[in-house]
Amino acid sequence: MSENLRNFTKAVYGFEHVLKQSTPKTIARKSPCTGWTGVDVTEHVMGALAMVQSYATTGNGPKKVPKASTEPLAAWDKLRDSTLAALDQEGALQRIANEPFGPEVGSFPVDLLVGFMGADMAAHIWDLARTVKGDDRLDPGLVKHSAATWKMVNPDVLRAPGMMGPAIKPAKGADAQTKLLNMLGRTV
Repeated sequence: MSENLRNFTKAVYGFEHVLKQSTPKTIARKSPCTGWTGVDVTEHVMGALAMVQSYATTGNGPKKVPKASTEPLAAWDKLRDSTLAALDQEGALQRIANEPFGPEVGSFPVDLLVGFMGADMAAHIWDLARTVKGDDRLDPGLVKHSAATWKMVNPDVLRAPGMMGPAIKPAKGADAQTKLLNMLGRTV
């Protein structure tokens, strides 16, 4: 198993752990992501799974974006299983993802896409946990992976509209999770 796939899998199950703590009322609350509810966060992460699954099987992006529906956990379970099954196929991680983030970024192996999506999901695990008042502790290995991944992203891209808010200076003695979340514009 690649290191990227290992971290992606941690993120998938970390998000699921929090999703299981949600209720229809709590997932409808505003999230730490400006303008998003817990449902929006969930659908964003489900979109990441659909994206990974599609690129792993076809080399191209998905034709539709999944919805959380009235049964977000059931929708999640189905998408989780099909995505992990797609990644479990011979050569899936070596398949080339054709411009998943546009021509400016270009094409690259699915393994790199999986690594990026795992890093993205780390922050959204925390977002959903804060929204539903659930367990917001992140796996330390996933925190380390996510921080390293986001540090490689051009700051202009990272702070572009619709991406991350301005970085927040972490408090003295802040732990690695808090430093990561602050770097991604989250107030902890």
